[in-house]
Amino acid sequence: MRRVVALLLALCAPPLRAQSPLLSADSALSAGQPWRASQLLAAVLATPATRTPEAVMLAARAAAAWEGWPTVRRLLEGQPWLDARFDRLGRRLLAEGALAEDRNPQALVHALAAATPDSARAPDEQAQRLLLLARAYDRLDQLDSAAAAYQRAAILLPDLADWVTLRAAGVTADSTTRATLYARVSSPAALPRIPWTEALARDRANDIDGAAVRYDRLGAHVAAIRVRWRAVITDSARRALGHELATVMAAGSPVAEARDALDLVARVAPPLSRDDRLVIARRAAAINRPQDAIDIYAPASKALMLPDADRIIYGSALGAVSRWTEAAAVFAGVTDRAFAGRAAYYHARALMRGGEQELAIPALREVVKNFPRDTVAASTALHLLADLAIDAGNLDSARADYRALATRYPSSALRAHAIFLAAVIGWGTGKPGAAASELEQALDAHLLTGEVDASRYWIGRAQLATGDTVAARAAWRTLLDRGPDNYYAVRAAARLDTLAWPAMVLQPLLPTDSLNDVFNRAQRLDALGLTAEAKFERDRAIGLARGPDAARVAEVLLARGFASRAALLANRALNAGAPRDGTIWQLLYPLPFAGTLREIAAREQVDPL
Repeated sequence: MRRVVALLLALCAPPLRAQSPLLSADSALSAGQPWRASQLLAAVLATPATRTPEAVMLAARAAAAWEGWPTVRRLLEGQPWLDARFDRLGRRLLAEGALAEDRNPQALVHALAAATPDSARAPDEQAQRLLLLARAYDRLDQLDSAAAAYQRAAILLPDLADWVTLRAAGVTADSTTRATLYARVSSPAALPRIPWTEALARDRANDIDGAAVRYDRLGAHVAAIRVRWRAVITDSARRALGHELATVMAAGSPVAEARDALDLVARVAPPLSRDDRLVIARRAAAINRPQDAIDIYAPASKALMLPDADRIIYGSALGAVSRWTEAAAVFAGVTDRAFAGRAAYYHARALMRGGEQELAIPALREVVKNFPRDTVAASTALHLLADLAIDAGNLDSARADYRALATRYPSSALRAHAIFLAAVIGWGTGKPGAAASELEQALDAHLLTGEVDASRYWIGRAQLATGDTVAARAAWRTLLDRGPDNYYAVRAAARLDTLAWPAMVLQPLLPTDSLNDVFNRAQRLDALGLTAEAKFERDRAIGLARGPDAARVAEVLLARGFASRAALLANRALNAGAPRDGTIWQLLYPLPFAGTLREIAAREQVDPL
């Protein structure tokens, strides 16, 4: 009887989604799938009868989670219940969106309404609203109000109070009050930020000398120049600061500092000498800011003859933004023999990238003919000619160019790759014996640096093609010791139909309580909008990770969604002697969003792989 009743109930019960689309969307949002929640709610919002305040608020929460701030505005602005329902959560979401979109006056209006005290509100929620209010005041330079809001938030967040207190200090004009605030800071991650906060506070208070001196002490020379720029009144002083910026841009300066300098040059347009302009343009190109380099080189190239070394850089920058026709013209103007070969190659490549292959191939042949002693230019031209020949299906021509490169240019960095590819083409065009012989001779002569494993594998393929199965299997067996992380070892094991290594056992590392505390703190800071402070917490933990134990920090990073940083740290641990086990490989080659991927695969009934 009970079975019958259960069956009837099961047959009568409607599907969960049809029963409650709001519940399905809320579950998706809780599972970290806000975009899916938005999709589930689309039909609900499209019908006036089901477009209830509850549905609108849930949709706004979902959109906020994927940072769809225009959607949040469309959903919430003008709703009559904003201040009467949901504990003014709609106001908080609108304040977050306005800050994200730099609509600071609107952010202040919404934040003031959201932060209205409510005794039933959780302390963390009220603190989040006070932080939004403080940030809005801060953006509008209402610093006293910002400081007061930050301090009220700090009281509600005792475990994060150091960071919020530093925020308050950064907008406090009075040095005695700042000193009192600094005295409250004790956490190891926050203490090193006090000098930075002091420099920022003096900057905000327009204490030019005090801020500049402190920025310089911290190595933030661009920030010091930016502050001093506000006080300059003479052209000579502006030229001096422009020269300082060029000095900062000189090769060897940190990339972040060079980027800040470029941004400041663009913003204040300081008077610069010819040499300073060239220094800045070169550094812009070197740190992958090609448009900035072009903006400086373009007028300079009209007003004066650029040195040929700079024409190479200028043309490369033009190519980096796909202005190939202009790049080709710049390279064509190089006459100095020290750069002419390289420029000729770049000219030909620019023609090819610009779609003029009928001109590019003869130009590449001219590079080989006219600059036979320029190893870099001629060997690179031959390599590109061979690649183009492969694309065109002219394998014999490609093999000839690769062999010519290997013979004529023994010091070329491309030589080993050319030898290898020439042999593989031989194998592919019915000459397996020649391919095996060429690779064996090159291995014996130690000519295949960087291509050793690939060559041994293809020697086996070539020997198999000649019918010498015993030699082929012997060649593949030599690769097995390279381990399961080596591509050619894995391919060789497949050819030998063997599993040469024991299955990896995954042994997840258990982070210590101190690590959990750090990353929990960082996660809370992120959730409160204090992303810079969250980064400082994580950076300190990463910076302290040393030796094989760095894998422990990498494990926490991966578990919390920082896959790329986890891989970098795991590589550091591996180089320091961490065991080459399943855990380290998961860290080095992570699968981000694994849980979500498997969940959706199960729901859609497809293989996760």
